Amino acid sequence: MIFYIPHIMLRLLLILLLCALFAACSSDDDSANFKEWFDDQGIATSYGMDYAEIDVSLMKDSSGLGYDSSAVMVSSFAALGNVNDIEQMLYFGLRAKGKLDSVWRLRTDSVFYTTFYDGKVPEEQKNIKAKFYWLKENTTEHDTTWLKLQKEFSDSADVSIDWISGGTRDTFNLSLPEEFLELRATTADTLRLLTGIRLLTKDVVLRIAPPTTSDISGLLRVAQKTRVESCGDLCLHAGVRESLDVVFEVGKDKIKANKTVVFAQLVLPKSSDTTGSELGSPVPVFVFNEEYRIDTASVKKYGHPNLVFWKGDTLKLQVTRNLRRYVPNTFGITLRLGNPMLDTTALSFIFSNVFSTRPAYSSYNFNTDFDGAKLRLWYAKTDIH
Repeated sequence: MIFYIPHIMLRLLLILLLCALFAACSSDDDSANFKEWFDDQGIATSYGMDYAEIDVSLMKDSSGLGYDSSAVMVSSFAALGNVNDIEQMLYFGLRAKGKLDSVWRLRTDSVFYTTFYDGKVPEEQKNIKAKFYWLKENTTEHDTTWLKLQKEFSDSADVSIDWISGGTRDTFNLSLPEEFLELRATTADTLRLLTGIRLLTKDVVLRIAPPTTSDISGLLRVAQKTRVESCGDLCLHAGVRESLDVVFEVGKDKIKANKTVVFAQLVLPKSSDTTGSELGSPVPVFVFNEEYRIDTASVKKYGHPNLVFWKGDTLKLQVTRNLRRYVPNTFGITLRLGNPMLDTTALSFIFSNVFSTRPAYSSYNFNTDFDGAKLRLWYAKTDIH
């Protein structure tokens, strides 16, 4: 078992080492003065490795989701698909002259496919049925207005997206419907179009690089919009800017008011079910406003204490900072899911990232995990005055 030491505890360890060094090199009077200075600064000079464990219960009426469903401009990568009740749809703004392209080439996100599939596109992503939507527009709107995407599409057609091997860069080729290709500008000026694509096949997500005008002639901008179907009040989705606010009830007078909490940890039962992990990879649970120091070598060997879709039956979440805003008998935290952990067998000893730079569209249900939750508290041995 590995004991994970947060930043604040490392800082206190350094202080203790300084105290020991000062005591070894100083007279008894000097050591007493040094301790007195620490007390005046409100710094505990010692703490125990033993912890107090307190039963806590979730106040379900105070829990809620914070989900950002707004469309965003595509920047470093884009996703198109529907998995784990998370649907990604892409919108394209065109300002074209002359004939429209009959085929759109959507380049694969090489960072994602190299990281997770050794550069190869999986079989289930090589021929996909999709729906293509379009609408003629009279003017070119400002990005802020356009991103609201409030207009109804006037036409749609079923299309096919085919994977094409392209040597150094593969593409997903989208063949456009004939009725769309017949569109022409109503004036001698420009044809302005709003278009959209959604996959008809479930449990598939295509990752693409940001399209350019060389991929789609007349391309002006690309946006991605996410839609989430909730799987319960305490279900949390990864990769979609979603958070879960929860409030816990603590037994009266269970936390010692005259003691300083050096470190606090929330321990939750964890499901061993891997359903909901899109890539079959472990996903970290983060507590907002807390600090995590991750040692690559330790993660390679032991994993991390806040991973779901990973071996073990408990989650151990740091909640020290959140507990400092403790209101008697209750405390709240905000949970988020991060990017998936990479294959640790392929990591270098020091320099590799532990977690991917690309999200997995996973979902995890906390509905049963909060039953039996416990709060562990490490108190400073010396009271703070």
